[in-house]
Amino acid sequence: PNLDIDIVERDGTVVVVLEGEIDLCAAPEFEASLARVGNGHAKPIVVDLDRVSFMDSAGVHVLLQFSLAQGNGNRLALTCGSPQVRRLLEVTGVGRYLTFVASPQLGSA
Repeated sequence: PNLDIDIVERDGTVVVVLEGEIDLCAAPEFEASLARVGNGHAKPIVVDLDRVSFMDSAGVHVLLQFSLAQGNGNRLALTCGSPQVRRLLEVTGVGRYLTFVASPQLGSA
């Protein structure tokens, strides 16, 4: 899959940084990464979509399923993402069910 996933902890928040394409081929890896951070601890989780160049319904499905599972919606937030991702979330209407935050600053401490 054309997706890089980096998991970083920053100021008590777990940040899942995605870069590339989230499609049917990459969705299982994305889902597994979210499951790992979700099961690990009760810390807030931010999914950084800013470097996602393409996402289809498989990526939307992973986000919604994770948000709905075991109360994760209370601790999950997303960055607004690339223009393509923003448009997808707007057209599908799922944006209203998710929480959005400003992009986390991931520079060196």
